Amino acid sequence: MPKGPAGFPCVWLRYNYRLYPTAGQRDALARAFGCARTVWLETCRAHHSRDPVLDQGNAGFVP
Repeated sequence: MPKGPAGFPCVWLRYNYRLYPTAGQRDALARAFGCARTVWLETCRAHHSRDPVLDQGNAGFVP
């Protein structure tokens, strides 16, 4: 069993949630996640272009 910060055993819980967004909410979520993905990929590309080791393809980056 995993130990907590004080050394006592801790229990890890997992919850599953299901969402049923409306059409407008689906569009808003798609835009938000699409923008976040674009920003993430551009940040990764900028980082890779700055570092010659990463530019050689040794980092496992897949756009």
